[in-house]
Amino acid sequence: MKIAIIDKKDITIKIENSAIKLEGQSIPFRLMDILVLGHRVTLHSKDILKLTKENISILLISYSNDNFSLIHSANAKNAENKLLQYHSLDKRLEFAKYFVSSKLVSHQAQLKSNAIEVDISFPLEQIKNATAIDALMGIEGAFARKYFTQYFALLPRDMHQGKRSKQPPKDPVNALLSYWYSLYYHIITIKLLSHGFEPSMGYLHTAFRTHNALASDILELFRASINQAVLSVFTHHTLELSDFSKKEGVYLKYEGRKKVWGEFVSLVEVLKPKLNNEIAILKKMMDKA
Repeated sequence: MKIAIIDKKDITIKIENSAIKLEGQSIPFRLMDILVLGHRVTLHSKDILKLTKENISILLISYSNDNFSLIHSANAKNAENKLLQYHSLDKRLEFAKYFVSSKLVSHQAQLKSNAIEVDISFPLEQIKNATAIDALMGIEGAFARKYFTQYFALLPRDMHQGKRSKQPPKDPVNALLSYWYSLYYHIITIKLLSHGFEPSMGYLHTAFRTHNALASDILELFRASINQAVLSVFTHHTLELSDFSKKEGVYLKYEGRKKVWGEFVSLVEVLKPKLNNEIAILKKMMDKA
């Protein structure tokens, strides 16, 4: 997915000759699949239609990074994939086992790259023998708690409280983890929509209200990579405590957000082949279900 990000205060962008125009710069449509906009960027509805007509999705980010809106073309894509997806729910447990076991393997590899050895043979055997989704979620939760004990030990002590916290995040590391998880979750959602899948209908995660359960399923396969990128941000001291605000939770400020956009875009680019491959694997699994 090719991403363009415009996160400036009180700026209006225009569309001319199949390109975004702003402050003397031009971004051709061909260089983007997703346009990410900060909350104080203005884009007129006629220009939104021009973008979505070219299958460019727009992701809007709130001031505190805790609310996102997605604008996407209303045209249907590959409706037959939705039918395959619905039918494959009969094999939900089999799909869910794939997501959980793959998550454990990727997290083990991420810790190993930081000289931490973790044995996952027992939880993998538990996954193999699990007979219910709730059991899988319990196995995943137990592993996650042990994983984050090791993970936080790698990070600067003044940037975290030693454990995973969310809704709201309680420290800078958790704030960036939640923010980047959310961003990539929406990128996965856009990818699923572009292939004709129903993002709200998952296997490991249960469809519920506004939750895109399938996007959450696939996100599990990428959390370790995001964790490693967040680790790099903090070990290189790219962000400081002053880049975060604290009010009922800890959130990345606008100024801090600008500091790490480049790292996030680079991460998305690195993960692009794996995301394409996981979508292909999902399609093959559905074909066989």
